[in-house]
Amino acid sequence: MEQITLTGIQNGLNKAPVGIIMMDKHGNIQWHNNALEQMLDVPAKQLTGKSTADLPKELGSVLSSPPETIMLQQGDVQRWLHCHSEDHADGSRIQFYLDITTEQRLRLERDRLEEDLQQLTTRDPITGLPNRRALLQGLEPLISRSRRYGNPLSLIKLHVELSDKNIEHLTQYQEEAWLNVGHLLKEQMRWADIIGRYDGADFLLILPETPSDATEILASKICELINEMEITGPEDKPLKIKPYCGLTTWIKGDDANLMLQRISDSIVAAIKADTPIYAVS
Repeated sequence: MEQITLTGIQNGLNKAPVGIIMMDKHGNIQWHNNALEQMLDVPAKQLTGKSTADLPKELGSVLSSPPETIMLQQGDVQRWLHCHSEDHADGSRIQFYLDITTEQRLRLERDRLEEDLQQLTTRDPITGLPNRRALLQGLEPLISRSRRYGNPLSLIKLHVELSDKNIEHLTQYQEEAWLNVGHLLKEQMRWADIIGRYDGADFLLILPETPSDATEILASKICELINEMEITGPEDKPLKIKPYCGLTTWIKGDDANLMLQRISDSIVAAIKADTPIYAVS
C-alpha cells in the first residue's frame, strides 16, 4: 500500500477550509496553509520561516498563545476567528483557525434584538404589573403637570421582605410573595393611579391628585393588609410578609430623580428603624 507523503498531506491541508499553522517549541513557523494567509490577509513571505516573536505585534498575538475567540479589524471590516491549539510532547504546536464571522454577527444581532425587545417590554413577568420602564414613563408627564398647574402628586415605594430570609430556594417564595402583593395593590388602586414592580422586592405607587395626608392613610392600609398575608413555606409552614413604605409628595423644583431618591432614602430609614412607614416631604 502506497504511503501518503508529507507533500501530499500538505497539499491536501492547503485546500482545507480552516487555517492551519505548525510551530516548533521556539515559536518558529514550520508550515502554514493557504487558508491561514487568506484569513489573516498576509502574504506567505511574511510568515514562512519566521518566528512569532519577530512578527508585528498584532499578528504575533494572533499566532502566539492566542485566545479562543479572536476579533480582527481589517479596515472597516471586523472578522472573528475561533482558534484551537494542540500541544505536542516535544514542545511543538499546531493551531487551527475557523472563520466564525457569520455566526458571531448573527449572535450580536440576536443580542441586539433581545435588548431592543427588553426595552420595549413594559410588563413585569412575575406580577404582570407595569415594570420600572413603564413606571418612569408614566411618572414624567405627571411631574410636568404638577409643575405647570401645581397639582398634588405623591409616591409610595413599598419594599417587602419574607419573615424568614434563610430558607432554601428563597427565590421561589420571594416571587410568590411579590405576586400576592401585586394582586393586593391592583385591588387597592384607583383608575388614575399607576402601580408597578419597580425592582426586585420594591413596588412603586404613583398617586396623582393625592396629598400627603391621604398618601399616609393609603400606605397604612396597605401595610395592614400585607401584615395579614402569608404564603406557604417549606414543610407547609406559613411565611409572613413584612412591608416597609417610603412616602414623598411633589414639591416645587422636583423632578423624577429627586422624588425617587427621597423615597429610596426613606425606605432605607424605615428598614433601619424597623418601622413600616417613613414619610419625607
